[in-house]
Amino acid sequence: MSTLMLIGSFAVFLALGTPVALAFLAASVVFLLYAGFPVSVAAQAMIGGVSNTTLLAVPLYILAGELMNNGGITRRLFDFAETAMGHVRGGLGHVNVLASIIFSGISGSSSADAAGLGRVEIEAMRKAGYRPEFAAAITAASSTIGPIIPPSIHLVLYAAIAEVGVDYLFLAGVLPGLIMGLSLMIAIYFLVETGREKCPTGHWRGMAHFGRALWRAILPITAPLVIVGGILSGVFTPTEAGVVAVLYVCAVGLALGDLRFDGIREALSRTIRSSAVVLLILAAAQAFAWGLTIEKVPEAIAGGLLSISDNQSVALAIILVLLIVLGLFESASANLVIVTPILMPIAATLGIDPVHLGVVVVLALTIGVITPPVGMSLFIVADISQVSVNRISRAMLPYVAALIGALIIITYMPDVVLFLPRLFGYGG
Repeated sequence: MSTLMLIGSFAVFLALGTPVALAFLAASVVFLLYAGFPVSVAAQAMIGGVSNTTLLAVPLYILAGELMNNGGITRRLFDFAETAMGHVRGGLGHVNVLASIIFSGISGSSSADAAGLGRVEIEAMRKAGYRPEFAAAITAASSTIGPIIPPSIHLVLYAAIAEVGVDYLFLAGVLPGLIMGLSLMIAIYFLVETGREKCPTGHWRGMAHFGRALWRAILPITAPLVIVGGILSGVFTPTEAGVVAVLYVCAVGLALGDLRFDGIREALSRTIRSSAVVLLILAAAQAFAWGLTIEKVPEAIAGGLLSISDNQSVALAIILVLLIVLGLFESASANLVIVTPILMPIAATLGIDPVHLGVVVVLALTIGVITPPVGMSLFIVADISQVSVNRISRAMLPYVAALIGALIIITYMPDVVLFLPRLFGYGG
C-alpha cells in the first residue's frame, strides 16, 4: 500500500500540472507521512543526492555551451561545417549534423545545441530554400548527439548515481555519438534520393576558401581535443575539465572579439537557471528514489523482468521499449535518476557492463527530447523556426527511426561502446 501511495501520489501531482521536481518532493512527503517516517528523511536524501563532487561539472558544461552561443563561436563552427560539407548531396542537412557533432564536444547539452546552434542552422537553411519543417526537424534531431559525445551532462549524472568512472563513460560516448550522426546523415541521403526532400546543394569553393574557414574556426574546433585529451592524459579530471572548457571558451571568445560583457552576463544568468532546474530535479528525485528503495521496488521490477526472460537480448529489448516510452512523458534528467537504481541490479544479474548500460540508457531517454508531448528540443526549435510542433513532429519521423536504429546497434554491439574505454585500461 505504501508503494501505491508513493507512485500514485506522484502520478496525481503530475496530472495536476505540478512541476516535476515538486511532484517528486510532494509524493515523497506523502509517502513518508503515510509510512510513519520523519519528513526530515526527504531533506537528508535531497542533500545527499547533490553532494557528489562529480556534479560540479554540470553547471560548468552548461556555462561553456552558453558562452559559445553568446560568443559567436557557434557561427564559426557552422561556417566551417558548411564549407566542408555544403557541396555534398543533402547540403545543409549534413552540415547541420556535422556542426552539432563538433558543438557536442564542448557543451554536452541538447538544449544548448538546439537553442544556440539551432538558431544559426535554421536561419541559414531557410535562406537557402529548405523547407522550414525539414530545417527544424533535423536541427532538433541532431541536438540529441549532445548528451552522448563527451563531455556529456547526462553521462555525468549517470556516473554520480551508478558510481561509475566519468572518464570511461566519456570515452564510451565517442563512437556511439558518431554512429548517431552517421545514421542521421543516411536518413537525409535517403530522403533526398527518394525525392521526399529537396536539398539545395552548394558548390565546392576550393581549398583556399576551406582553409580560411578552417582558420576562423580552428580554436573552437580544437576545444573538444583539449578537453577530452586532457582527461585521457590525466592532466585534469572530468570535473576539472568543466573549468577548462569554460576558461577555454572565454579565452577564444575574447581573443576573437566576439564575446562581450553583456554576453557573459546573459550566459551566467541562463546557466544559473538551467543548473537550478537540473539539480533541483536531481535532489527531489533522490528523495523519491529513497522511497522506492525502502519499498524494494527496484528488486520487484528486476524480479518481474527476469521472470519474463533471463535472456540478455530479450531483457535489453524490454528495457529499450520502457526507456523510450518513459522518455515521451518526462525529461531525461528526471528519468535517469529514477531508472538507474532500478536497472543496475538487473544489469548485474544479466552481465551487462555498467558503462555500456549508461550509454544505452542516456541515448534511449534522450530520444524523448525530440518527441511530443514534453520534448524540450522539439519545443525550442518550434519557437525558433515558428513552425508548429505537429508539423515538425511529422517531419521528425525518419530521424527518430534513424536514432532508434543507432540505439539498437549500440545496445546489441557493446564492443562498439567499450572499444575506447578498453583501449585506455577499462576492465569492466
